[in-house]
Amino acid sequence: MRKEYRRDPLWPILVEAVKGNPVYEGHKVRVRDEILPKKPDITPEELSKLLSIPIGEALVILDELRITVEEVKEELSKPLPPPIYEHVAIGGTFNEIHYGHLMLILMALRLGKRVLIGVTTDEFVKELGKKHEVRSYAERVEGLKRELEKRDWIERCKIIPLSDPYGPAAEDPSIEALVTSPFTHFRGVEINELRVKRGLKPLRVVVCPLVVAEDGKPLSSTRIARGEISLDGKSIKRSHHPDHQ
Repeated sequence: MRKEYRRDPLWPILVEAVKGNPVYEGHKVRVRDEILPKKPDITPEELSKLLSIPIGEALVILDELRITVEEVKEELSKPLPPPIYEHVAIGGTFNEIHYGHLMLILMALRLGKRVLIGVTTDEFVKELGKKHEVRSYAERVEGLKRELEKRDWIERCKIIPLSDPYGPAAEDPSIEALVTSPFTHFRGVEINELRVKRGLKPLRVVVCPLVVAEDGKPLSSTRIARGEISLDGKSIKRSHHPDHQ
């Protein structure tokens, strides 16, 4: 699933025209916060009808909010730019380290010199009610460390246990930005409300694009655990034995 339309010489002109429209940001926020969480594989045609917007605008919005595994691989191959913040935070369960996680970490490293990675504790995982088996905290941290070492990211990252939805981001004055997925952006809003109440400066909340598998649906640990897709988003074809029919 590649974005072939990007090769069209008129694509940059369309993007510039659409983003110049004053209603674009409002439409994009609505798609990110309300529409994508309910229908992550929505097509540009469906979005165009739903919001009564031109198909070109729908295409640009989805292009900005969703990214394919192939595109994540391309992003990972690029050198990291100089970070603009000292301290950035992210959080997650990190059961299976897939390209959705890698994009989240990459965005944090592009923003911050130091990245604080909160990994959900075993107790917190139980509260979250995950629909698949989750490895122990120690195993998940070990897997994450291996991935960070493999990509030479380990020196800039610090892993800590996350025992609630907010963690240090809600109270640490040194943290300047938070990277979330489209589905957890609301947590960033809540964290900023808590920070303001505590007299702290709000964080810049940056939303990572939704990484989709080759079938256009989100790449997730749940789908990997169910055997629907591989770690790199490929559909797993189930074999049908005669005695199972």
